[in-house]
Amino acid sequence: MSTTPHIEELLQVSRKLGIALTVLDQHESDIYIQKVLDTHHPHQTSNHLSIGEQAITIPLEPHEYTYSALLQPERGYLFFDQQGLDRHTVVSVADIRSVGTLMEHAYGMEYFLSNEQAEFLIAVNWYVIEAAGIARAWLKVLI
Repeated sequence: MSTTPHIEELLQVSRKLGIALTVLDQHESDIYIQKVLDTHHPHQTSNHLSIGEQAITIPLEPHEYTYSALLQPERGYLFFDQQGLDRHTVVSVADIRSVGTLMEHAYGMEYFLSNEQAEFLIAVNWYVIEAAGIARAWLKVLI
């Protein structure tokens, strides 16, 4: 059994698609995750990830694999269920706009997405996409 199944899946898919990503070490990951959580105070960090009232809500279908194309071109940071096996790991994607393509070719997973400065938080769960911070303005066209 894999100790970080989401990470291993994303690494495999990224190699196949030629999408540049790196995995932060546990210390860097824990610091980054805490920074994002302290900034955005998501409602639920485990079992159906959710940001809460400060977020806009977008239907998962048909936007699950396309919403990220609306984000600004910059490095993105993904992290996962904070009670799951991948809870101490952050994946850094060179171009945040490629997250949708990456996820389209991976098995389904819930995740949080932000940038280096934690200026926004996006939660993708089995039902909806939620966006808080500056991402609200970029994604409101999908409502």
